[in-house]
Amino acid sequence: MAEPQALIGDRYRLLRRVGSGGMGVVWEASDERLERPVALKQLHRQSGASPAEAEVANRRAMREARTAARLHHPHAVSMFDAVEQDGQLWLVMQFIPSMTLAAVLAEGGPLEPHEAAKVGGQVAAALAAAHKVGIVHRDVKPGNILIADDGTAFISDFGIAYALGDATLTSSGMIHGTPAYLAPEVARGNEANFASDVFSLGSTLYSSIEGRPPFGTDDNTMALLHRVASGQFPAPQRCGALTPLIMDMLSPDPTG
Repeated sequence: MAEPQALIGDRYRLLRRVGSGGMGVVWEASDERLERPVALKQLHRQSGASPAEAEVANRRAMREARTAARLHHPHAVSMFDAVEQDGQLWLVMQFIPSMTLAAVLAEGGPLEPHEAAKVGGQVAAALAAAHKVGIVHRDVKPGNILIADDGTAFISDFGIAYALGDATLTSSGMIHGTPAYLAPEVARGNEANFASDVFSLGSTLYSSIEGRPPFGTDDNTMALLHRVASGQFPAPQRCGALTPLIMDMLSPDPTG
């Protein structure tokens, strides 16, 4: 594990760990060449992974960098660089002093509909820009939305997103995304698409206002996937004027 003050790629000075996720640890760092703050994502190394498996992980990380670098939008975290050191890839991104939406909800409780509408509008604009260049995020959820100090929302972590037409590097049969926020067709094993991102954003907004995801939570992943696949969930009670929009986003028919 890297330590503070380590120099990555002869350029990026690690300052402090600011978060972690399924694919890696995020550091606040300093770009000593351009003298600006950046975020570095250190890819997790799987314990006991073979050299071939480690290479696949590195290829996934490089794909993340290339995919995210195609997207330029004021509400998407920008990708700046990708460097390799000691066989490990580091992704260099825009640093945004922020909390995840998940942390905001855990600390302050559910949002009011007008607050969720602001977040949803900004994230939707970024996703529309991503979709325009062929990028499907595939893991839209509160943990992948950053809320900056001024309240601005950003979509982050395209680590399992893919550009349509790219070669699939993941294991056959693996379901990507977070079960509670998946679209029903993805829970049934179909490929994620633009409509799936819209559904996941709808689930995120529902959860942000109602205090729980539409299909609930369950330590039993298969049971949760079964509920998601059914497409049946309780009607929202707190969403107010956003209710028709959220129900449209949560339509079980991806062609609707």
